[in-house]
Amino acid sequence: MTNQRSTKIETEKRVFTIQGWIINGVQDYLILKNIEDQWGVGRRQAKNLLRKAYEIWHEDQEATVEQKRALRIAELKQLARSLKDSYKGTPNGITALMQIHKEINKLEALYPPNRIVHEGNKDNPVVITDTEERDKRIKELLEKMER
Repeated sequence: MTNQRSTKIETEKRVFTIQGWIINGVQDYLILKNIEDQWGVGRRQAKNLLRKAYEIWHEDQEATVEQKRALRIAELKQLARSLKDSYKGTPNGITALMQIHKEINKLEALYPPNRIVHEGNKDNPVVITDTEERDKRIKELLEKMER
């Protein structure tokens, strides 16, 4: 173990590496062991680095929706890659991969939005495709009722 303090840049690099391990689904106790082995720090310092990685991760919750979407897609792709080879060829493995890919496609907006059909009348059904349209339709109906 070294008693030398790491620079701020080195600490940031370490935290970034730890966040990568978190994304890859490495368990916390293995992350702590990796920190101790890789950087020669004690258990207390390893816990501090792990805590800092999680704290910065939670600060990122204030990131934009696009950043969150990109992060989630990256997580799902990593999950698909981490499937055991022996599991990938089985029906359950294929189902799991398809569910992951379906979720990625939803996040990438490859599917049109869900359509909700409410019958107005036989010849003219009311079709609502999103919440904005629904709110607009409700407002119009309320205005009609007030007249």
